[in-house]
Amino acid sequence: MSWWRGVLAVLAAFVGIRRQQAAQQDGRLRPLQLIATALLLVAALISVLLLLVNWISH
Repeated sequence: MSWWRGVLAVLAAFVGIRRQQAAQQDGRLRPLQLIATALLLVAALISVLLLLVNWISH
């Protein structure tokens, strides 16, 4: 379950919105977990954008 909370915390940081209570709970997450999740989500976003551009340009 903490993996899912890490994903939600990173996605909220990408968007820039987070509730006060949820942000306080994020303090219990491990920094390494958040960094790894952020890197994976950024890689996924870049991959989706590259596939979209490739699909549109062909």
